[in-house]
Amino acid sequence: MSDSSILVIGGGVAGAATAWSLTQLGAEGVTLLERERTLGAQSSGLNAAILRTLSSSRALNEFSRRGADFLHSPPTDFSPVPLVHTTGLVLTADASASRELKESFQAAGPDSGGVPIDRERLRELFPALELEFEFALWFPREGRIDIAALMAGFERGARRGGATIETHCSVTDLLVENGSVCGVRLESGERRLAEKTVLAAGAWAGALGRRAGSPLELEPRRRHLMVTTRAAELDPGLPVIWHHGREPFYARPESGGLLFCACDEQVVDPDHCSVDPKVHELLADRASAHLPSLAQAGISSLWAGMRTFGRDHHFVIGPDPILRDLYWVAGLGGHGMVCGAPAGDLAARELLGMDSGALFREDFSPSKAAGTSPFSAADSSTLHECAAEDRNRL
Repeated sequence: MSDSSILVIGGGVAGAATAWSLTQLGAEGVTLLERERTLGAQSSGLNAAILRTLSSSRALNEFSRRGADFLHSPPTDFSPVPLVHTTGLVLTADASASRELKESFQAAGPDSGGVPIDRERLRELFPALELEFEFALWFPREGRIDIAALMAGFERGARRGGATIETHCSVTDLLVENGSVCGVRLESGERRLAEKTVLAAGAWAGALGRRAGSPLELEPRRRHLMVTTRAAELDPGLPVIWHHGREPFYARPESGGLLFCACDEQVVDPDHCSVDPKVHELLADRASAHLPSLAQAGISSLWAGMRTFGRDHHFVIGPDPILRDLYWVAGLGGHGMVCGAPAGDLAARELLGMDSGALFREDFSPSKAAGTSPFSAADSSTLHECAAEDRNRL
């Protein structure tokens, strides 16, 4: 059994960014545990890799812009290749969603980076697209994120800063003593003790927290993505298109074909997140309706990823409202690749007792994700006690 000052559970973008940020701020004794063979193997590696900053939330807009700034201009030693391919991003909305998109754009102000465009301009940007819409925005500095390079940068930098990263290391429970989390129990039965523990386990974070007595509620949701077979007429430099309304979707070029998502979502058990066979028809119908030139294309790959949400879609970053020495970096709800760097920085500053900015501390407080009937950690029948002699060794 080895002990750590700070134990990070989960090697997706949230956990990797937190470990990296901690080392950048001078923290020692940081250990990250990931159950898969490599970091970023689950949600972080199964998303559409889209850089988009506009949302309906003021705090999320600002947070996303900070993330975009990092992606465009990371530290000089972070990555040998660019993290963003600036193909541009087009947001469109039909009559049912145009008002909301306009209001989000207006609320974001001049820093949004977007400009309204008409049908003629959209045809220039994406000639193959057939789409009825009422409002459209063009974001020339957005586009596609190089997820592999981003994750490699976090991992490489964290190791260089002294963090220990262990893969094939599955956490089954948090260890709790007198209402304070003091480490974790591994699938092997081994215990790892820590002064502070960070739940950054994505879709699995909520269940781990609840078993220990936390009142936080997180909801994993499944979303399907596909990539079509190669299409000679598809320009690989086309922008990302993201449509809002009664039949939403997003799409971008990928591997000679088109990556397409119909924005489906379903609450799912993260241990049983398999592809729904019925989704083939939904994807094929929606893709061919708006990109008829690809109607005869086949499916090269199809997979299901997960996005995890806190209550009211708020991020969950900071100390647990009940369990002492437990911190959260979770509920990023599909924004993880864009917001990973600022989320890790905010979490690290909270862990180290540094100024993290009152705005984001309040907006993303884990207390907002607490259930309607919080219960005391001391009353939970699933608490796992640390032996006093072990705790005294920290």
